[in-house]
Amino acid sequence: MHNSQKPPAHEPSGNHRAEDTQGSPGPRSGAARRPQNRRRWALGGSLAAVLVVASVAGVTALNGAPAPGGTVATSAAPAATTASATPSAPATPTKRVYPPFDRPAYAQIPGLAAATEPVAATTLDVQAEGTGAEMPEGMMGISFETDVMTDPRFEPGSSTLVEQLKKLHKPVIRFGGQAVDRRFFWTSTNEPLPAWKLVPAFKNDVRPVIRVTPADLERLNRMAEAADARILLTADLGHFDPERAADLAKHAQQIFGSRLLGITVGNEPNGYHFAGRPYQILRPADWDAGKFVTEYKDYSAAIAQNAPGVKIVGPGVFNITWLRGFADLKDPNVSALSYHHYPMSDCGTQAEDSPTINRIMSRAAVEHNRSFIEKMAEVAKGAGLPLWATEGGISGCSGSNETTRTQASALWTVVYAMTAAQAGVGQLDLHGALDACKGGPPTSPLCDSGAYRKPNGVIVGQANYFGMMLVSALEPGTFRKISQSGSENIYSYAISHQDGTMSLVVVNQNDPKVSGQAPITIKLPQAAATATMSQMTAPAFDSVALTRIDGREDAGVPASERAKVPGFVEGTSTLELPLTSGTATVLNFSF
Repeated sequence: MHNSQKPPAHEPSGNHRAEDTQGSPGPRSGAARRPQNRRRWALGGSLAAVLVVASVAGVTALNGAPAPGGTVATSAAPAATTASATPSAPATPTKRVYPPFDRPAYAQIPGLAAATEPVAATTLDVQAEGTGAEMPEGMMGISFETDVMTDPRFEPGSSTLVEQLKKLHKPVIRFGGQAVDRRFFWTSTNEPLPAWKLVPAFKNDVRPVIRVTPADLERLNRMAEAADARILLTADLGHFDPERAADLAKHAQQIFGSRLLGITVGNEPNGYHFAGRPYQILRPADWDAGKFVTEYKDYSAAIAQNAPGVKIVGPGVFNITWLRGFADLKDPNVSALSYHHYPMSDCGTQAEDSPTINRIMSRAAVEHNRSFIEKMAEVAKGAGLPLWATEGGISGCSGSNETTRTQASALWTVVYAMTAAQAGVGQLDLHGALDACKGGPPTSPLCDSGAYRKPNGVIVGQANYFGMMLVSALEPGTFRKISQSGSENIYSYAISHQDGTMSLVVVNQNDPKVSGQAPITIKLPQAAATATMSQMTAPAFDSVALTRIDGREDAGVPASERAKVPGFVEGTSTLELPLTSGTATVLNFSF
Protein backbone atom coordinates (compact mmCIF):
# COMPACT_ATOMS: atom_id res chain seq x y z
CA MET A 1 0.00 0.00 0.00
CA HIS A 2 1.08 3.55 0.53
CA ASN A 3 1.97 4.14 -3.09
CA SER A 4 -0.23 6.21 -5.29
CA GLN A 5 0.84 4.40 -8.45
CA LYS A 6 0.69 0.83 -7.16
CA PRO A 7 -1.99 -1.35 -5.58
CA PRO A 8 -1.72 -1.35 -1.79
CA ALA A 9 0.71 -3.94 -0.52
CA HIS A 10 -0.43 -3.51 3.05
CA GLU A 11 -2.68 -1.14 4.83
CA PRO A 12 -2.80 0.41 8.23
CA SER A 13 -6.04 -0.42 9.94
CA GLY A 14 -9.21 1.58 10.38
CA ASN A 15 -9.30 5.33 9.95
CA HIS A 16 -6.37 5.66 12.35
CA ARG A 17 -7.51 8.89 13.88
CA ALA A 18 -6.83 8.54 17.56
CA GLU A 19 -9.87 9.29 19.70
CA ASP A 20 -10.02 10.82 23.14
CA THR A 21 -12.31 9.98 26.01
CA GLN A 22 -15.26 11.52 24.23
CA GLY A 23 -14.48 9.72 20.99
CA SER A 24 -13.45 12.91 19.18
CA PRO A 25 -10.58 12.83 16.67
CA GLY A 26 -7.03 13.21 17.94
CA PRO A 27 -4.14 13.43 18.18
CA ARG A 28 -5.01 16.50 20.18
CA SER A 29 -6.70 14.81 22.41
CA GLY A 30 4.28 -4.80 29.95
CA ALA A 31 4.20 -5.42 33.01
CA ALA A 32 7.51 -4.03 34.30
CA ARG A 33 10.23 -6.62 34.13
CA ARG A 34 13.78 -6.86 35.34
CA PRO A 35 15.28 -9.47 33.06
CA GLN A 36 18.84 -10.63 33.16
CA ASN A 37 21.29 -8.25 31.55
CA ARG A 38 21.81 -9.03 27.89
CA ARG A 39 24.26 -6.56 26.31
CA ARG A 40 26.47 -4.39 28.42
CA TRP A 41 26.29 -0.68 27.93
CA ALA A 42 29.18 -0.29 30.36
CA LEU A 43 32.66 -1.01 29.20
CA GLY A 44 33.62 -4.63 29.67
CA GLY A 45 33.94 -4.90 33.41
CA SER A 46 33.67 -2.09 35.96
CA LEU A 47 36.59 0.22 36.62
CA ALA A 48 37.78 -0.42 40.17
CA ALA A 49 38.17 2.60 42.38
CA VAL A 50 41.52 3.03 44.09
CA LEU A 51 40.91 3.79 47.72
CA VAL A 52 43.46 5.58 49.88
CA VAL A 53 42.57 4.89 53.50
CA ALA A 54 44.44 6.42 56.42
CA SER A 55 44.56 4.69 59.80
CA VAL A 56 42.78 6.74 62.43
CA ALA A 57 43.84 6.36 66.09
CA GLY A 58 40.98 6.67 68.52
CA VAL A 59 41.44 7.15 72.23
CA THR A 60 39.04 6.90 75.12
CA ALA A 61 37.84 10.19 76.52
CA LEU A 62 37.06 10.72 80.17
CA ASN A 63 33.51 10.03 81.33
CA GLY A 64 32.38 9.21 77.80
CA ALA A 65 32.87 12.76 76.52
CA PRO A 66 33.90 13.28 72.91
CA ALA A 67 37.61 13.30 72.36
CA PRO A 68 39.14 16.22 70.48
CA GLY A 69 39.29 14.12 67.31
CA GLY A 70 35.58 13.39 67.49
CA THR A 71 35.87 9.85 68.89
CA VAL A 72 33.29 8.98 71.55
CA ALA A 73 34.47 6.89 74.53
CA THR A 74 32.83 3.51 74.91
CA SER A 75 33.59 3.22 78.66
CA ALA A 76 34.77 5.48 81.51
CA ALA A 77 38.31 5.15 82.85
CA PRO A 78 38.76 4.60 86.65
CA ALA A 79 39.11 7.89 88.54
CA ALA A 80 42.42 6.82 90.11
CA THR A 81 44.06 6.45 86.69
CA THR A 82 42.82 9.62 85.05
CA ALA A 83 45.23 10.77 82.33
CA SER A 84 45.24 13.42 79.67
CA ALA A 85 43.57 12.29 76.46
CA THR A 86 45.75 12.24 73.37
CA PRO A 87 44.07 14.07 70.48
CA SER A 88 43.25 11.76 67.58
CA ALA A 89 44.59 12.53 64.12
CA PRO A 90 42.06 14.03 61.70
CA ALA A 91 40.56 11.47 59.31
CA THR A 92 41.97 11.49 55.79
CA PRO A 93 39.09 11.78 53.31
CA THR A 94 38.52 8.77 51.14
CA LYS A 95 39.56 9.69 47.62
CA ARG A 96 38.64 7.88 44.44
CA VAL A 97 41.20 7.85 41.70
CA TYR A 98 39.79 7.38 38.20
CA PRO A 99 42.04 5.53 35.74
CA PRO A 100 42.41 7.33 32.42
CA PHE A 101 39.62 6.57 29.97
CA ASP A 102 41.72 6.41 26.86
CA ARG A 103 39.32 6.36 23.95
CA PRO A 104 39.16 8.53 20.85
CA ALA A 105 36.49 11.20 21.05
CA TYR A 106 33.26 10.63 19.13
CA ALA A 107 33.16 12.58 15.86
CA GLN A 108 29.71 13.94 15.06
CA ILE A 109 28.70 14.77 11.52
CA PRO A 110 29.15 18.52 11.09
CA GLY A 111 26.14 20.77 10.93
CA LEU A 112 25.16 22.25 7.57
CA ALA A 113 27.13 25.36 6.66
CA ALA A 114 23.91 27.27 6.05
CA ALA A 115 22.56 26.40 9.51
CA THR A 116 23.36 29.58 11.40
CA GLU A 117 20.39 30.05 13.72
CA PRO A 118 21.51 29.39 17.30
CA VAL A 119 19.80 26.83 19.50
CA ALA A 120 18.97 27.86 23.06
CA ALA A 121 21.46 26.58 25.60
CA THR A 122 19.88 23.53 27.21
CA THR A 123 20.54 22.01 30.63
CA LEU A 124 19.70 18.41 31.47
CA ASP A 125 19.86 17.91 35.23
CA VAL A 126 19.51 14.17 35.82
CA GLN A 127 18.03 13.39 39.22
CA ALA A 128 18.76 10.44 41.46
CA GLU A 129 15.01 9.96 41.88
CA GLY A 130 13.16 7.60 39.57
CA THR A 131 9.90 8.33 37.77
CA GLY A 132 8.35 4.97 38.64
CA ALA A 133 8.36 3.89 34.97
CA GLU A 134 10.43 1.07 33.52
CA MET A 135 12.19 0.81 30.18
CA PRO A 136 11.11 -2.67 29.01
CA GLU A 137 13.29 -5.26 27.37
CA GLY A 138 12.50 -6.04 23.73
CA MET A 139 10.08 -3.16 23.32
CA MET A 140 10.19 -2.80 19.54
CA GLY A 141 8.42 -5.08 17.09
CA ILE A 142 6.98 -5.17 13.58
CA SER A 143 3.36 -5.68 12.65
CA PHE A 144 2.50 -7.39 9.36
CA GLU A 145 -0.71 -8.05 7.49
CA THR A 146 -1.97 -11.57 8.22
CA ASP A 147 -1.81 -12.66 4.59
CA VAL A 148 2.00 -12.26 4.74
CA MET A 149 2.12 -15.39 6.92
CA THR A 150 2.46 -17.53 3.79
CA ASP A 151 5.49 -15.60 2.48
CA PRO A 152 8.43 -17.96 1.86
CA ARG A 153 10.92 -15.23 2.83
CA PHE A 154 10.14 -15.99 6.47
CA GLU A 155 12.06 -19.25 6.01
CA PRO A 156 15.53 -18.74 7.53
CA GLY A 157 18.16 -18.68 4.80
CA SER A 158 15.73 -17.77 2.02
CA SER A 159 16.22 -14.04 2.59
CA THR A 160 18.06 -11.63 4.86
CA LEU A 161 14.97 -11.08 7.01
CA VAL A 162 16.30 -12.99 10.01
CA GLU A 163 19.53 -10.98 9.91
CA GLN A 164 17.54 -7.77 10.00
CA LEU A 165 15.28 -8.94 12.82
CA LYS A 166 18.30 -9.86 14.93
CA LYS A 167 19.17 -6.17 15.03
CA LEU A 168 16.16 -5.71 17.30
CA HIS A 169 16.52 -7.47 20.63
CA LYS A 170 13.86 -10.19 20.93
CA PRO A 171 11.46 -8.43 18.56
CA VAL A 172 7.73 -9.05 18.51
CA ILE A 173 6.38 -10.16 15.13
CA ARG A 174 2.67 -9.41 15.05
CA PHE A 175 0.28 -10.58 12.34
CA GLY A 176 -3.00 -8.72 11.97
CA GLY A 177 -4.02 -5.61 10.02
CA GLN A 178 -7.00 -5.14 7.75
CA ALA A 179 -6.32 -8.45 6.02
CA VAL A 180 -7.27 -10.58 9.02
CA ASP A 181 -11.01 -9.84 8.89
CA ARG A 182 -11.24 -9.78 5.11
CA ARG A 183 -9.02 -12.36 3.44
CA PHE A 184 -7.41 -14.56 6.11
CA PHE A 185 -8.62 -18.18 6.16
CA TRP A 186 -7.08 -20.52 8.72
CA THR A 187 -7.46 -24.27 8.28
CA SER A 188 -5.70 -27.20 9.89
CA THR A 189 -7.62 -29.76 7.80
CA ASN A 190 -6.77 -28.62 4.27
CA GLU A 191 -10.21 -27.18 3.57
CA PRO A 192 -10.81 -25.41 0.26
CA LEU A 193 -10.97 -21.65 0.20
CA PRO A 194 -14.41 -20.28 1.11
CA ALA A 195 -16.54 -18.34 -1.35
CA TRP A 196 -16.46 -15.14 0.65
CA LYS A 197 -17.66 -11.83 -0.67
CA LEU A 198 -14.52 -9.79 -0.50
CA VAL A 199 -14.70 -6.60 1.56
CA PRO A 200 -11.85 -4.27 0.62
CA ALA A 201 -10.08 -2.11 3.14
CA PHE A 202 -9.80 0.62 0.54
CA LYS A 203 -11.60 1.43 -2.67
CA ASN A 204 -10.72 -0.88 -5.58
CA ASP A 205 -8.50 -2.97 -3.33
CA VAL A 206 -9.81 -6.49 -3.81
CA ARG A 207 -7.12 -9.06 -3.16
CA PRO A 208 -7.63 -12.81 -2.90
CA VAL A 209 -8.29 -14.79 0.25
CA ILE A 210 -5.13 -16.37 1.65
CA ARG A 211 -5.22 -19.83 3.21
CA VAL A 212 -2.90 -20.29 6.20
CA THR A 213 -2.09 -23.77 7.52
CA PRO A 214 0.06 -25.34 10.25
CA ALA A 215 2.89 -25.60 7.72
CA ASP A 216 2.97 -21.81 7.57
CA LEU A 217 3.14 -21.62 11.37
CA GLU A 218 6.03 -24.09 11.33
CA ARG A 219 7.92 -21.81 8.93
CA LEU A 220 7.23 -18.80 11.13
CA ASN A 221 8.45 -20.70 14.15
CA ARG A 222 11.76 -21.45 12.44
CA MET A 223 12.07 -17.74 11.75
CA ALA A 224 11.23 -16.90 15.37
CA GLU A 225 13.80 -19.34 16.71
CA ALA A 226 16.51 -18.05 14.38
CA ALA A 227 15.78 -14.39 15.18
CA ASP A 228 14.91 -14.96 18.85
CA ALA A 229 11.56 -13.34 18.14
CA ARG A 230 8.15 -13.60 19.78
CA ILE A 231 4.83 -14.04 17.99
CA LEU A 232 1.47 -12.28 18.36
CA LEU A 233 -1.43 -13.53 16.21
CA THR A 234 -4.88 -12.21 15.32
CA ALA A 235 -8.01 -14.28 14.67
CA ASP A 236 -10.64 -13.44 12.06
CA LEU A 237 -13.69 -11.78 13.61
CA GLY A 238 -14.97 -10.41 10.32
CA HIS A 239 -16.37 -13.87 9.57
CA PHE A 240 -17.75 -14.97 12.94
CA ASP A 241 -16.21 -18.38 13.74
CA PRO A 242 -15.03 -18.88 17.34
CA GLU A 243 -14.15 -22.56 16.82
CA ARG A 244 -11.83 -21.77 13.93
CA ALA A 245 -10.09 -19.13 16.05
CA ALA A 246 -9.70 -21.66 18.86
CA ASP A 247 -8.17 -24.15 16.42
CA LEU A 248 -5.67 -21.49 15.32
CA ALA A 249 -4.79 -20.84 18.96
CA LYS A 250 -4.35 -24.55 19.68
CA HIS A 251 -1.96 -25.13 16.79
CA ALA A 252 -0.07 -21.91 17.50
CA GLN A 253 0.43 -23.02 21.08
CA GLN A 254 1.75 -26.40 19.99
CA ILE A 255 4.09 -24.93 17.39
CA PHE A 256 5.35 -21.68 18.96
CA GLY A 257 5.32 -22.76 22.60
CA SER A 258 6.57 -20.00 24.89
CA ARG A 259 7.28 -17.73 21.92
CA LEU A 260 3.53 -17.20 21.49
CA LEU A 261 2.60 -14.02 23.34
CA GLY A 262 -1.10 -14.35 22.67
CA ILE A 263 -3.90 -13.92 20.18
CA THR A 264 -6.15 -10.94 19.42
CA VAL A 265 -9.80 -11.32 18.40
CA GLY A 266 -10.34 -9.23 15.28
CA ASN A 267 -8.51 -6.14 14.10
CA GLU A 268 -9.85 -2.76 15.19
CA PRO A 269 -13.45 -3.85 15.72
CA ASN A 270 -14.40 -0.24 16.48
CA GLY A 271 -13.82 0.42 12.77
CA TYR A 272 -16.10 -2.31 11.37
CA HIS A 273 -18.72 0.22 10.32
CA PHE A 274 -18.10 3.69 8.96
CA ALA A 275 -21.04 5.24 7.16
CA GLY A 276 -18.69 7.21 4.92
CA ARG A 277 -16.92 4.05 3.73
CA PRO A 278 -19.61 1.72 2.41
CA TYR A 279 -17.05 -0.44 0.62
CA GLN A 280 -15.35 -1.25 3.95
CA ILE A 281 -18.32 -2.26 6.10
CA LEU A 282 -17.99 -5.52 8.04
CA ARG A 283 -20.96 -5.07 10.39
CA PRO A 284 -24.38 -3.35 10.18
CA ALA A 285 -25.02 0.21 11.28
CA ASP A 286 -26.05 -0.78 14.82
CA TRP A 287 -22.64 -2.31 15.53
CA ASP A 288 -21.25 -1.00 18.80
CA ALA A 289 -18.98 -1.92 21.70
CA GLY A 290 -21.71 -3.97 23.37
CA LYS A 291 -22.23 -6.16 20.30
CA PHE A 292 -18.48 -6.60 20.00
CA VAL A 293 -18.30 -7.80 23.60
CA THR A 294 -21.05 -10.34 22.94
CA GLU A 295 -19.14 -11.85 20.01
CA TYR A 296 -15.80 -11.60 21.80
CA LYS A 297 -17.04 -13.66 24.76
CA ASP A 298 -17.78 -16.59 22.46
CA TYR A 299 -14.23 -16.41 21.09
CA SER A 300 -12.69 -16.18 24.54
CA ALA A 301 -14.65 -19.19 25.78
CA ALA A 302 -13.73 -21.29 22.74
CA ILE A 303 -10.03 -20.44 23.03
CA ALA A 304 -10.01 -21.20 26.76
CA GLN A 305 -11.62 -24.58 26.16
CA ASN A 306 -9.59 -25.71 23.15
CA ALA A 307 -6.26 -24.02 23.86
CA PRO A 308 -6.00 -23.57 27.63
CA GLY A 309 -3.10 -21.33 28.53
CA VAL A 310 -3.22 -19.22 25.38
CA LYS A 311 -3.74 -15.65 26.46
CA ILE A 312 -5.76 -12.96 24.70
CA VAL A 313 -4.31 -9.55 23.90
CA GLY A 314 -6.92 -7.02 22.99
CA PRO A 315 -8.98 -5.32 21.89
CA GLY A 316 -6.60 -3.71 19.36
CA VAL A 317 -8.69 -0.55 18.94
CA PHE A 318 -7.95 3.13 18.37
CA ASN A 319 -10.75 4.38 20.64
CA ILE A 320 -10.33 4.75 24.39
CA THR A 321 -14.02 4.14 25.08
CA TRP A 322 -13.77 0.69 23.50
CA LEU A 323 -10.50 0.02 25.35
CA ARG A 324 -12.13 0.91 28.66
CA GLY A 325 -15.16 -1.26 27.94
CA PHE A 326 -12.91 -4.21 27.11
CA ALA A 327 -10.90 -3.69 30.29
CA ASP A 328 -14.10 -3.60 32.33
CA LEU A 329 -14.88 -7.18 31.24
CA LYS A 330 -12.14 -8.37 33.60
CA ASP A 331 -11.74 -11.48 31.44
CA PRO A 332 -9.15 -13.72 33.17
CA ASN A 333 -8.02 -14.91 29.72
CA VAL A 334 -6.70 -11.43 28.88
CA SER A 335 -2.99 -10.87 29.55
CA ALA A 336 -2.56 -7.37 28.07
CA LEU A 337 -4.56 -4.48 26.70
CA SER A 338 -3.68 -3.29 23.19
CA TYR A 339 -4.27 -0.16 21.17
CA HIS A 340 -3.37 1.14 17.69
CA HIS A 341 -2.21 4.65 16.92
CA TYR A 342 -1.51 6.53 13.67
CA PRO A 343 -1.61 10.14 14.88
CA MET A 344 -1.05 11.94 11.54
CA SER A 345 -3.78 10.36 9.43
CA ASP A 346 -5.85 13.22 8.09
CA CYS A 347 -4.79 12.44 4.54
CA GLY A 348 -4.47 14.98 1.75
CA THR A 349 -5.56 17.99 3.80
CA GLN A 350 -3.95 20.86 5.63
CA ALA A 351 -5.39 19.77 8.97
CA GLU A 352 -3.26 19.68 12.09
CA ASP A 353 -3.02 15.90 11.90
CA SER A 354 -1.97 15.57 8.27
CA PRO A 355 1.59 14.23 7.86
CA THR A 356 4.24 16.87 7.26
CA ILE A 357 7.78 17.08 8.57
CA ASN A 358 7.15 20.33 10.41
CA ARG A 359 4.14 18.84 12.19
CA ILE A 360 5.71 15.56 13.30
CA MET A 361 8.83 17.41 14.53
CA SER A 362 6.83 19.93 16.54
CA ARG A 363 6.47 20.06 20.31
CA ALA A 364 2.69 20.20 19.84
CA ALA A 365 2.68 16.81 18.06
CA VAL A 366 4.82 15.22 20.77
CA GLU A 367 2.53 16.49 23.50
CA HIS A 368 -0.60 15.36 21.63
CA ASN A 369 0.86 11.87 21.35
CA ARG A 370 1.87 11.90 25.02
CA SER A 371 -1.64 12.88 26.06
CA PHE A 372 -3.27 10.12 24.04
CA ILE A 373 -0.84 7.44 25.24
CA GLU A 374 -1.17 8.48 28.88
CA LYS A 375 -4.96 8.23 28.68
CA MET A 376 -4.66 4.70 27.29
CA ALA A 377 -2.08 3.85 29.96
CA GLU A 378 -4.42 5.06 32.71
CA VAL A 379 -7.04 2.55 31.57
CA ALA A 380 -4.49 -0.28 31.64
CA LYS A 381 -3.20 0.78 35.04
CA GLY A 382 -6.73 0.76 36.43
CA ALA A 383 -7.24 -2.74 35.04
CA GLY A 384 -3.90 -3.97 36.40
CA LEU A 385 -2.79 -5.05 32.92
CA PRO A 386 0.20 -4.27 30.69
CA LEU A 387 -0.44 -1.92 27.76
CA TRP A 388 0.86 -2.73 24.27
CA ALA A 389 0.73 -0.64 21.11
CA THR A 390 0.43 -3.54 18.67
CA GLU A 391 0.08 -1.52 15.48
CA GLY A 392 0.98 2.01 14.50
CA GLY A 393 3.20 4.51 12.80
CA ILE A 394 3.30 8.17 11.89
CA SER A 395 0.40 7.96 9.47
CA GLY A 396 -2.20 5.60 8.09
CA CYS A 397 -2.39 7.55 4.84
CA SER A 398 -1.96 5.70 1.57
CA GLY A 399 1.03 6.51 -0.59
CA SER A 400 4.09 8.62 0.05
CA ASN A 401 4.19 11.93 1.87
CA GLU A 402 7.02 14.20 2.92
CA THR A 403 7.63 12.25 6.13
CA THR A 404 8.08 8.80 4.61
CA ARG A 405 11.53 7.22 4.41
CA THR A 406 13.12 10.32 5.97
CA GLN A 407 15.37 11.09 8.92
CA ALA A 408 12.37 12.87 10.43
CA SER A 409 10.55 9.52 10.59
CA ALA A 410 13.54 7.98 12.39
CA LEU A 411 13.60 10.76 14.99
CA TRP A 412 9.80 10.52 15.39
CA THR A 413 10.16 6.79 16.07
CA VAL A 414 12.68 7.34 18.88
CA VAL A 415 10.65 10.07 20.59
CA TYR A 416 7.35 8.19 20.24
CA ALA A 417 8.85 4.96 21.59
CA MET A 418 10.52 6.66 24.56
CA THR A 419 7.37 8.66 25.31
CA ALA A 420 5.34 5.45 25.22
CA ALA A 421 7.80 3.60 27.45
CA GLN A 422 7.74 6.39 30.03
CA ALA A 423 3.93 6.22 30.03
CA GLY A 424 4.00 2.47 30.70
CA VAL A 425 3.71 0.92 27.23
CA GLY A 426 5.59 -2.37 27.22
CA GLN A 427 5.55 -3.11 23.49
CA LEU A 428 5.44 -1.02 20.29
CA ASP A 429 4.92 -2.72 16.93
CA LEU A 430 5.26 -0.48 13.87
CA HIS A 431 3.21 -1.65 10.90
CA GLY A 432 5.21 -2.91 7.96
CA ALA A 433 5.49 -5.19 4.96
CA LEU A 434 8.03 -7.10 2.89
CA ASP A 435 7.20 -5.40 -0.40
CA ALA A 436 9.60 -3.59 -2.70
CA CYS A 437 11.47 -0.55 -1.42
CA LYS A 438 10.47 1.18 -4.66
CA GLY A 439 6.74 0.74 -5.14
CA GLY A 440 5.87 -0.82 -1.80
CA PRO A 441 4.52 0.88 1.31
CA PRO A 442 6.94 3.70 2.17
CA THR A 443 6.03 3.71 5.87
CA SER A 444 7.22 0.12 6.36
CA PRO A 445 10.35 -0.25 8.52
CA LEU A 446 11.58 -3.04 6.23
CA CYS A 447 11.42 -3.57 2.48
CA ASP A 448 12.76 -5.86 -0.26
CA SER A 449 15.48 -4.28 -2.42
CA GLY A 450 14.29 -6.15 -5.52
CA ALA A 451 12.12 -4.69 -8.26
CA TYR A 452 8.42 -4.16 -7.67
CA ARG A 453 6.69 -7.55 -7.44
CA LYS A 454 10.04 -9.23 -8.15
CA PRO A 455 11.55 -9.73 -4.69
CA ASN A 456 15.19 -10.74 -4.39
CA GLY A 457 15.10 -11.55 -0.67
CA VAL A 458 17.58 -8.83 0.30
CA ILE A 459 15.62 -7.15 3.10
CA VAL A 460 16.82 -3.71 4.16
CA GLY A 461 15.82 -1.25 6.84
CA GLN A 462 14.28 2.10 6.04
CA ALA A 463 14.89 5.26 8.08
CA ASN A 464 12.36 4.45 10.80
CA TYR A 465 14.00 1.05 11.29
CA PHE A 466 17.14 2.86 12.46
CA GLY A 467 15.04 4.56 15.11
CA MET A 468 13.77 1.14 16.17
CA MET A 469 17.32 -0.24 16.37
CA LEU A 470 18.49 2.66 18.51
CA VAL A 471 15.67 2.09 21.02
CA SER A 472 16.14 -1.70 20.98
CA ALA A 473 19.80 -1.32 21.90
CA LEU A 474 18.86 0.27 25.24
CA GLU A 475 19.18 -1.97 28.25
CA PRO A 476 16.06 -2.31 30.40
CA GLY A 477 15.98 -0.28 33.55
CA THR A 478 14.27 2.46 35.53
CA PHE A 479 13.59 5.94 34.20
CA ARG A 480 15.07 8.78 36.20
CA LYS A 481 13.62 12.25 36.50
CA ILE A 482 15.29 15.01 34.48
CA SER A 483 14.97 18.71 35.16
CA GLN A 484 15.32 20.26 31.71
CA SER A 485 15.50 23.86 30.56
CA GLY A 486 16.31 25.46 27.23
CA SER A 487 15.24 24.41 23.72
CA GLU A 488 11.70 23.01 23.48
CA ASN A 489 12.79 20.83 20.54
CA ILE A 490 15.16 18.72 22.62
CA TYR A 491 13.85 15.59 24.35
CA SER A 492 15.77 13.65 26.99
CA TYR A 493 15.31 10.32 28.77
CA ALA A 494 17.55 8.85 31.50
CA ILE A 495 17.54 5.14 32.37
CA SER A 496 19.34 3.48 35.28
CA HIS A 497 20.38 -0.11 34.66
CA GLN A 498 20.77 -3.02 37.04
CA ASP A 499 24.56 -2.96 36.83
CA GLY A 500 24.74 0.65 38.03
CA THR A 501 25.31 2.22 34.62
CA MET A 502 23.05 4.85 33.14
CA SER A 503 21.89 5.69 29.61
CA LEU A 504 20.89 9.19 28.58
CA VAL A 505 18.97 9.51 25.30
CA VAL A 506 18.94 13.02 23.81
CA VAL A 507 16.90 13.74 20.67
CA ASN A 508 17.65 17.11 19.07
CA GLN A 509 14.66 17.87 16.84
CA ASN A 510 15.85 21.32 15.83
CA ASP A 511 15.95 21.59 12.03
CA PRO A 512 19.52 20.91 10.84
CA LYS A 513 18.98 23.09 7.75
CA VAL A 514 18.39 26.09 9.99
CA SER A 515 19.86 25.42 13.41
CA GLY A 516 23.45 24.97 14.43
CA GLN A 517 24.63 22.63 17.15
CA ALA A 518 22.75 22.73 20.43
CA PRO A 519 24.91 23.58 23.47
CA ILE A 520 23.98 20.95 26.06
CA THR A 521 25.00 20.98 29.72
CA ILE A 522 24.55 17.61 31.43
CA LYS A 523 24.47 17.38 35.22
CA LEU A 524 24.80 13.86 36.59
CA PRO A 525 23.72 12.79 40.09
CA GLN A 526 27.28 11.57 40.78
CA ALA A 527 30.73 11.63 39.25
CA ALA A 528 31.16 9.36 36.23
CA ALA A 529 34.13 7.10 35.55
CA THR A 530 33.44 6.58 31.83
CA ALA A 531 31.20 8.13 29.20
CA THR A 532 30.61 6.77 25.69
CA MET A 533 28.48 7.93 22.81
CA SER A 534 26.42 6.62 19.89
CA GLN A 535 24.46 8.78 17.47
CA MET A 536 21.81 8.41 14.75
CA THR A 537 22.36 10.97 12.01
CA ALA A 538 21.44 12.19 8.54
CA PRO A 539 22.20 15.47 6.79
CA ALA A 540 18.64 16.82 7.02
CA PHE A 541 15.10 16.04 8.17
CA ASP A 542 14.11 15.21 4.59
CA SER A 543 17.14 13.02 3.85
CA VAL A 544 16.02 9.72 2.31
CA ALA A 545 18.09 6.52 2.66
CA LEU A 546 20.86 8.43 4.46
CA THR A 547 20.03 7.65 8.10
CA ARG A 548 22.89 5.91 9.89
CA ILE A 549 23.92 4.98 13.42
CA ASP A 550 27.61 5.75 14.01
CA GLY A 551 27.92 5.98 10.23
CA ARG A 552 26.86 2.35 9.82
CA GLU A 553 23.91 0.65 8.16
CA ASP A 554 23.07 -1.34 11.28
CA ALA A 555 22.55 -0.81 15.00
CA GLY A 556 25.87 1.04 15.32
CA VAL A 557 29.18 0.38 17.05
CA PRO A 558 28.99 -2.34 19.74
CA ALA A 559 28.69 -0.95 23.25
CA SER A 560 32.13 -2.16 24.36
CA GLU A 561 33.81 -0.32 21.46
CA ARG A 562 32.02 3.03 21.47
CA ALA A 563 33.96 6.25 21.40
CA LYS A 564 34.37 8.66 24.29
CA VAL A 565 32.02 11.59 24.78
CA PRO A 566 33.99 14.63 23.53
CA GLY A 567 35.35 16.69 26.39
CA PHE A 568 34.57 14.11 29.06
CA VAL A 569 36.93 14.11 32.06
CA GLU A 570 37.06 11.11 34.38
CA GLY A 571 35.47 11.85 37.73
CA THR A 572 33.27 14.69 36.50
CA SER A 573 29.57 15.06 37.23
CA THR A 574 29.00 17.95 34.82
CA LEU A 575 29.88 18.10 31.17
CA GLU A 576 29.16 20.34 28.24
CA LEU A 577 28.47 18.85 24.83
CA PRO A 578 27.30 20.46 21.59
CA LEU A 579 24.91 18.14 19.73
CA THR A 580 24.22 18.47 16.03
CA SER A 581 20.61 19.31 15.21
CA GLY A 582 18.46 16.59 13.66
CA THR A 583 20.15 13.75 15.58
CA ALA A 584 19.38 11.20 18.29
CA THR A 585 22.22 10.50 20.72
CA VAL A 586 22.73 7.80 23.35
CA LEU A 587 25.23 8.64 26.07
CA ASN A 588 26.26 5.94 28.48
CA PHE A 589 27.89 6.47 31.85
CA SER A 590 29.53 4.18 34.37
CA PHE A 591 30.20 5.38 37.91
